[in-house]
Amino acid sequence: MPDAGRERDRWAASADAWDRWADPMADLADKLNRPLLDAAGLVEGHRLLDLASGAGEPALSAARRAGPDGLVVGSDLVPGMMAGAVRRARSVEGPAPAFTAADMTALPFADAAFDGVTCRFGIMFVPAVETALREVLRVLRPGGKAAFMVWGSRAGNGLFAEIGDAVADHLGEDGSLDPLFRFAPPELLSDLMRAAGFAETWRPT
Repeated sequence: MPDAGRERDRWAASADAWDRWADPMADLADKLNRPLLDAAGLVEGHRLLDLASGAGEPALSAARRAGPDGLVVGSDLVPGMMAGAVRRARSVEGPAPAFTAADMTALPFADAAFDGVTCRFGIMFVPAVETALREVLRVLRPGGKAAFMVWGSRAGNGLFAEIGDAVADHLGEDGSLDPLFRFAPPELLSDLMRAAGFAETWRPT
């Protein structure tokens, strides 16, 4: 895995770009958000923690679903990444998430504080993933659900396969895309979740 400090600096440097693209990509983001929120069992009145929220997804969609009686907290390791999320939250009608900086491996929340936890394309960048999963379990109430969305294999993803091949042809294979596919093996994340103490795991086929 990449050095944690270097990764944090890289995300901080790209924060403005994530903000610029957040609104144009909102419709596509919602299509990804819906199955993730379904998997987390999010319904009106629930309390949900979203990890690695970046520019606000899926926290903003989650807040609409949780409604005025629920609570959605969006978090990110890099505070600057959430500038776009805070900006977008000001313009939404109805419930908006709260946003706070948080390290997945040391979450600043009480035990059993949430009904659900989501993380969309973020867990693969955490060096100490086992510690992060134990923290997720700790902040979930008994019977709560955690839902993670990760990339499948690079070979099965045309966009990344083509980009990776083009970069390798010109610059050589540098492994920069490898973290994205860390959990491409179908059972790997499920196995780690069970090892962290989750009683049941499920993945779509």
